[in-house]
Amino acid sequence: MEHLGTVAVGVGAGLASGALNAVAFLISRHHATTSPGGGQRLLVLAHVVMGIASLPLLWMLWPAGGVDIAGCLPPLAGLIGCYLASQGFLLASLKRADASRVVPLLGLKIVMLALLVTFLLRTPLDARQWFAVGATVVAAAVLQGRRDPVPAAVVTMMLAACLGFAAADLLIIRLIDALHAAAPARPRLWASSLALAATYVSCGLLALPFVPARGPRRHGEWGAAAWYGGVWLGGMAALYVCFGLLGPVFGTVLQSSRGILAVVFGAALAHLGWHELEQRVDRATLVRRVAAALLMTAAIAVYVVDVA
Repeated sequence: MEHLGTVAVGVGAGLASGALNAVAFLISRHHATTSPGGGQRLLVLAHVVMGIASLPLLWMLWPAGGVDIAGCLPPLAGLIGCYLASQGFLLASLKRADASRVVPLLGLKIVMLALLVTFLLRTPLDARQWFAVGATVVAAAVLQGRRDPVPAAVVTMMLAACLGFAAADLLIIRLIDALHAAAPARPRLWASSLALAATYVSCGLLALPFVPARGPRRHGEWGAAAWYGGVWLGGMAALYVCFGLLGPVFGTVLQSSRGILAVVFGAALAHLGWHELEQRVDRATLVRRVAAALLMTAAIAVYVVDVA
């Protein structure tokens, strides 16, 4: 029963991460296409906001005996580098295509993650897990369609983003393990929360030098950064919990629900007239995307059976 409860919390956290990520991507798409400073300015300010918000959490969770800096610094540095590089590729893609077309391509991250786990970490997946991974990839492909394919440049940038995010996911686990070793008596959820706080405080410090604007500042840009930062940080908090409890591959399958949710949210915005963010789709496209959503759900169910 305790194991089932852990799986339930991990699944809920993974799905919550997907939903919050989908909203954050739409906010990023809006600012990338309408703001004078573009999405880059939003990301800089948002990471400063998230760093400030994470400081109290870092202070409260820091163990009295400290941590093994030599063991924690390499995965933290690698995680931040991969994460920020992938954010750059993702932002460049969102400037060139609708979020409902770009975000589902993040489902390809699970392929790269599975390959990294299998060939780099020498931990092969079983047949059921590979089926779940394959079903997720097929769902992402079905979402794209053939009549209006995503530009090759966008696909290339998204593959680079997926590789970076996959590596970052593995480094999250290494960082959580290193922090948990400092206080093994504490729950793993504590180590996940501390890893989150350390990551975003560090990202905030790195973003600080880029805050000064060269031109006139847009009114309300800090407010927009707070909204984006709050949504993104909430999604990442849920992701760290999911990774800490269930591991990176299963967490990625759950998080890939953001592609489906981005399509749903995008369609709703298009229906409301926000055509600068999303274009309206016809009934056939909607049916195709619903079928892809069912396939994604099936992949999650298959993987849950394997874990539980």
